[in-house]
Order: sequence, then C-alpha cells, then structure tokens
Amino acid sequence: MDEEYDVIVLGTGLKECILSGLLSVDGLKVLHMDRNDYYGGESSSLNLTQLWKRFRGSDTPQENLGAIREYNVDMIPKFIMANGTLVQTLIHTDVTKYLNFKAVDGSFVYKKGKIYKVPATDVEALKSPLMGLFEKRRARKFFIYVQDYDEKDPKSHEGLDLRKVTAREIISKYGLEDDTIDFIGHALALHNDDGYLDQPAMDFVMRIKLYAESLARFQGGSPYIYPLYGLGELPQAFARLSAVYGGTYMLNKPECKVEFDSSGKAIGVTSAGETAKCKKVVCDPSYLSDKVKKVGKVNRAVCIMSHPIPETNDAHSVQIILPQKQLGRKSDMYLFCCSYAHNVAPKGKYIAFVSAEAETDSPEEELKPGIELLGPIDEIFYHSYDTYVPTNKQEEDNCFISGTYDATTHFESTVEDVLEMYTKITGKTLDLSVDLSAASRSSPRPRSTTSHSPSIHTERSSPRPSSYSSPPKTERSTPRTAGYTPSPQTASHDSHSSENTSNDHGFFSRGRSSSSDDDYDFFRRRRRSSSNDEGMFSGFIDEIKDAIENYRTSKKDPVAAAAEVASTSGSIACVTQAKAFQDCLDENETDINKCQSLMDMWCKCKKSSKLTT
Repeated sequence: MDEEYDVIVLGTGLKECILSGLLSVDGLKVLHMDRNDYYGGESSSLNLTQLWKRFRGSDTPQENLGAIREYNVDMIPKFIMANGTLVQTLIHTDVTKYLNFKAVDGSFVYKKGKIYKVPATDVEALKSPLMGLFEKRRARKFFIYVQDYDEKDPKSHEGLDLRKVTAREIISKYGLEDDTIDFIGHALALHNDDGYLDQPAMDFVMRIKLYAESLARFQGGSPYIYPLYGLGELPQAFARLSAVYGGTYMLNKPECKVEFDSSGKAIGVTSAGETAKCKKVVCDPSYLSDKVKKVGKVNRAVCIMSHPIPETNDAHSVQIILPQKQLGRKSDMYLFCCSYAHNVAPKGKYIAFVSAEAETDSPEEELKPGIELLGPIDEIFYHSYDTYVPTNKQEEDNCFISGTYDATTHFESTVEDVLEMYTKITGKTLDLSVDLSAASRSSPRPRSTTSHSPSIHTERSSPRPSSYSSPPKTERSTPRTAGYTPSPQTASHDSHSSENTSNDHGFFSRGRSSSSDDDYDFFRRRRRSSSNDEGMFSGFIDEIKDAIENYRTSKKDPVAAAAEVASTSGSIACVTQAKAFQDCLDENETDINKCQSLMDMWCKCKKSSKLTT
C-alpha cells in the first residue's frame, strides 16, 4: 500500500465507481478503497439477510419470503432514462458489456386520489382522462413547440429566449390549465417541486425533450430502463472498468483517514497503520464529514409484496409520481416498483419503494399516502438518511466530495454531479457525444444501417445459480490488479430470455426519427391532410364530422343541428357557440385550425355552464 497514486477514491458508491473508471481510462493511477466488505456503498443492493440485519438487527428473515439470495434490494432505488447521460456514459465507456437491462413497464401519475398512466402512445394520449378534449389540443401545440425547439435554430424559438423567459411565461402562452401544468412539470419534466416555474425555461424544455427522446428509444410503456439483478450491478461494472485499466481495489479497509500537509492539501490516506500517498482524493460525504453541510433529509419505505401495485395494469415495474400539490407537500413523493421479472426477488415477489424529501420527523406518517397505494404488504422497512453537499474549495485542499443521492427516481442529477466532479478533477469536459441509435442492437424493424458500436444488452438466457453471491467481493484486504477477470455470471451478455416480450429488447435500436410525423410517442404531430387523421385530436374531429353529416342528411333545423353537435361532445347548453363552430367547420371542410377561436368560445361556455348546473 505504500505507493503514490494520482487519485485515491474512498467509497464504492455509484458516483465514486464511475469516477474511478473514467479516471483510470484517462491513464491516471487510481487506488479505490472502501471501509465495507462489499461494493456499492449507499447505492448497493442487499440480499434478504443483509436487509434484515440492517433494519431489524437479525440474520433470520421469515421463511415465507422465499430464497434469501434471490433478493437484490436497492438502497438507492432509481430508474435510468433511456436517452439520459448515464446511458451515454455506459456506452462511452463500453461498460454495457457487463450489464443487461429491461424496459420499465410504465410511468404513472397521481391525481385527485387516483393513479393514471402517463401516455406513451397517441392512442393512450387520446383516451387518457388526464386532460379534457380541448385541453389536449392546447397541450399538443405546446408539445410540438418543445419537439421542434433547437437551440441552434433561431426559427424554432418563436421569438422566445429560453435563457431569459421563465417556464411560467412559456406555459401561459399556450393557456394550459393548472392540472396540465402540474402533469407536464412533474410527470414529464420530472421536477420535484414547483420552483421551476419561475426559473429560465431552458431546463424545463430540455427535460421534456429528454423524456420524449427516451420514450422513443423503444416501444415500451415508459422512458426508463432498469438493470437485471438490481442497481448494485452498476458500481460493480464501473469497478471492473477501472480494474481493466490498472485501477487497484481494496475493500474492508477500516478507518480510512485522509492525511493533509501543513498547507491543508490532501497528500494521502491512512488505514490500519499504512499510508498510501496521492495527489487528489475523491470520496463520498461520510469520509470527510467536516467538509460538508447538511441540506436535507430523505424518508424511504422498502416494501416486499406478493402482487403488483393496484391500478397499474399488473405491471412488473413502474414509477408513480405524486405531485406536491396533490398531497399538500413542498415536494413530490415517488413510488418505485420492480419484481422477480428483473431478478431482484423470488418468483411472485415484488419490491416497492416510497421516497420523499423529509418534511416531518415521522417517516411512517409522511409516506402514508404512497404506501396506501400499494395494497397488502408482506414486510415493510422504514429508513431515513441526511443529504449533504460539499463546502470545501477543491483547488485549495485537493478533495473532491460527491453529494448525497436525492429522492428522485432517475439518475440524471447523479450523473450531472459525476461529470461536474470529473471536470474539476481533470480540467476537461467529458465528451459524451454518442449516437445512441447507431450504438444499438438489431432493431425489431430491420434497417439498412449496421453498427459495431457498444450496445445495451437485454435479459440473460439463464438465471444465476442458487449458490451465487453478489460479485465481485474481496474476501481479504488485498488490492486487485489490472488482470482481474470479472465473474462469468455478471460479465455475461447472452441472448434474450425465452420469457421476453417485444417490449423487453431493442431499447436502443435505430428507431424512427424523433422529429418525424410517425413518432411512436406522446409528442407525435397530427397529420393534416385527410379524414384518416391519426393524431391526438382525430376522435374529436370524427365526432364533429358525424354530427354535421347527420344534420346534412336529415335536414334538421340549424338550432337542432347545433344542439346535436354540442350534445355529441358532452354539452347541450351552448347551442349558439356550437352552431357557429359547426358553420365554420362546414365552410372550411372540417379544418379545425381555422375555427380555433370559435372552438375556444364554445369550450369556455361549456365550462361556465357546468359550474352553474
């Protein structure tokens, strides 16, 4: 251990392992140490015995929960955005060869006591009760603006500078209702509170674009993917990357103490009487507690169940967002569920998590709204942890400290922290300009373009043996060398499982362009050319056409015809507005775009009439 390294990394959490891998690839001499005897730190995945020991102080979990080693329970449960920065990092480093992924079945949002699916297709969008018929059309205009927006193309800006205009101002331009704003801001842009509304709109728009692009990467029900065998596989995969490029690993090293010189700069780390010298130290907040400050707290419930979450179409993996306004909170609450289909639990078992930024000192009471949505629970564990951010000046002490993982159910903020730290450590920006479409497996829809770029692999062809224990684990405090070979079970990337469905593979296939009229997502444009319109608004147009045609064939009087048109769309109170709208459609051959103002007047009348009835 008495050697000098460019960087010593303390802790094997995901952030630290990504940095260790990236720095090793850059040619730096890296020593990676952890006080624990397992990889992952706070972002590890625990088997049932480890879970019981951590939360119950016992090594004897109940037998009716199934095989102990078939559990891989995440301590920091998060999904991965299919077009996000973590995926780009995985492909950029070729770490994908150590991992297999599966699509997440659905994303849901909580509204007025019920769970609704976030639409993933045009059909779902048309049928969704999240918005009324006319509100869907206004929202569609906003989505088209977001889809077309290109920071480098001023024509797409529509005269708006998103670095100066706030999200609230952008939204008000399209006249969206409060419930729609809540849905877009929290279920699509994935903000955890309403603070974004008064911030520059650029981040808001980019988040929605990311959601849409991730949704378009595969024909699934959500924009998320998840690694088989749990998130504990991620830090282990990056640890292998570091080892391949010469990184040295030491687990179970007690009392890792950072040493400083007289000027306050870190010069090494001491453990068990041995000191390894270094130029820089990277660590999580627990190793340098005097250089961080507490900024919050996360409450979480870990639940083992024997059924999927109710009202989620029996999905094996889901995210449910409970926006702050729906619960009267200051920030959102999140539900995360995965199951035996992802090899994280025995057959028939589901693992659900309820997380939120702590606003009270009672996790049981605070998380109750989310837990009530789960149905019967076999076992539940509550835990809380403080969140920290670094307060030191890295250029003065050469210590680079990561922030604590937040309560959100995706990894975007995690990787942003990693990339920022990488830039501070190396003085350069990591280039993640990866063509995700080219770096794909063969698509279910054949294309002429082929690629030999790294790919994202799907399910293994066979499960791990029952005697398998989570690799790689160091059983003694000796360093691993660059020659370390990962175990065949975790490095395997076999063909698809026989249980796969069409939604379980080809996540990163070269699909349809995200700016095409044929996009397979919520943001598709409506075709404008014919009665075969397949867009979000086609059902409404068909209803209007039918009402007009009935009038023409039966030669009813105008007032009766107007009443029929209004009745067809759910109201008979505003016959004058309905008649004017009908006449406009008649004159313009059902081109609804030319009748927008009349439609808005009719919609406003209908709302007013409902309030007085």
